[in-house]
Amino acid sequence: MNNIKLCIFILLLAILCSDSKRWYSASVTERDEHFKVTNFHDFNPNFTQDDARIYIPVLTKNSVNHIDEKWHIPESPQYNGTLTRLHKWNLNQDNIQSGSLKHRNTNITTSEKSTLKTEAVRSYNNNINIINVIRRRPNKKTIRKKCPMVKYHREDKKLYSNLTDKRRFLEVFEVVQFEHVSCVSSSGLEGTCLHEYDCQASEGIPMGTCADGYGTCCVNEFKCDDHASALVGWFTNPGFPSPSMERLSCTITLSKASEDIKQIRLDFVNFELLPPSAGTCEEDQFIVSGQNINNVIPILCGINTGQHAYLEVGDVDGPLYFSVQTVSAENRLFSIKITQLTSFDELAAPNGCFQFFVESHGYMESFNYRDKSDIGIPRYQTYLNNMNYAMCIKRAPGTCSVTYSKSDNMQIVNYDTDGLPVIPPGQAGVEIFNCPNDWLLISAIRLCGDRLNDGSVLQDFSLDASITDNNGGPIVVWFRSDGGYVGRGFKLHYQQNTCNDRAV
Repeated sequence: MNNIKLCIFILLLAILCSDSKRWYSASVTERDEHFKVTNFHDFNPNFTQDDARIYIPVLTKNSVNHIDEKWHIPESPQYNGTLTRLHKWNLNQDNIQSGSLKHRNTNITTSEKSTLKTEAVRSYNNNINIINVIRRRPNKKTIRKKCPMVKYHREDKKLYSNLTDKRRFLEVFEVVQFEHVSCVSSSGLEGTCLHEYDCQASEGIPMGTCADGYGTCCVNEFKCDDHASALVGWFTNPGFPSPSMERLSCTITLSKASEDIKQIRLDFVNFELLPPSAGTCEEDQFIVSGQNINNVIPILCGINTGQHAYLEVGDVDGPLYFSVQTVSAENRLFSIKITQLTSFDELAAPNGCFQFFVESHGYMESFNYRDKSDIGIPRYQTYLNNMNYAMCIKRAPGTCSVTYSKSDNMQIVNYDTDGLPVIPPGQAGVEIFNCPNDWLLISAIRLCGDRLNDGSVLQDFSLDASITDNNGGPIVVWFRSDGGYVGRGFKLHYQQNTCNDRAV
């Protein structure tokens, strides 16, 4: 029995050794359970075996002689040298999977059979299904890797911590939000702190940074011949912040931002034009038009830096026009902040107020009162002719009276028909006989002259005496002038008093 087994082993060994040079390796990539089509030009017997999946071929090239004569050719208009994979040596149509290939039994000639056999031999490499080889699976081992521990010194640890913080900073997209508060631009104009994109969307001009560099100070600046509708903007002279030296005819057109706009506030942050002549603006003029028909705005000139004014626009649709006209080449400087207001805005003034003071104390003065120029233009300090306006004060909580006192020189003049002053120089004038044409009205009393004194406290009208208004209702001071004589004007300090300090 042992001898028989030995003979069989020797016989098999001889067969294998005689045909071993003709063996073909099996490729893992071609070993699947589905039929494939292999072209002749793709034939390559030099495939290597995958180290992870080992295949041992047991058939030799000579075995192709046992291929069944039932060749299966794909249905194709032209034969391209391609054969369907052979599932077994004795292949029939029932063994072929009918997924994506269609085949039929075809009668072919002897020469065609020879050609097909040759190509079958050439395409044999890796075209025989896995059933013709012995597959040996290697034992799987689970490999667990343990990360090595890294030791570092304290300095290294600190450096690693810094790097980690920086990495976290870069990985997080930080969105910075900030309030849209007022800011001062690089040109000195007040703006609003916005994102640069929002500034450009509002047709503003970025002028410097704000919010620690995250925002830009956005300014809406109106130049000559501009058309605008911004809620807040600046009407400036050409070349601002430097003065203009040429003759100017500069006008801007402002449309109302919405139907809810009832007032326009003008803040004369810089306003230096040539002074009036005998109270009339003849050389330089600042002109406003387009407001309510019953809201008369005087023509302004001279030095009015720090002043402000209100326009009533609730009855008109707009637009409004703001113009600076000059007749000669001279230095001029102006930057006028224009703010559109609704009835609910904090800065909104009571109807009819040309000026509105919201602080509990402050100063009020006549136009063209100041005697200092930042650009050195000619100056002549007088109030203007044909003025007739109201100065209102917002009543502070807990206050019941307001005290007015003269802060600087005062001169409100009146002349009779003979050209003589109604009251002697250096004295205070009270009521209609002393103040028939030009006067201040405080607590329903006309005041004029070179002193501020209504006679209620001090009867010597050559001296100044504070005036207290303890009337209820709105706090209003009126100023009126005619088209005749003009004087220096007035500058008053006002102080609201608490109800405990109310004067009797």
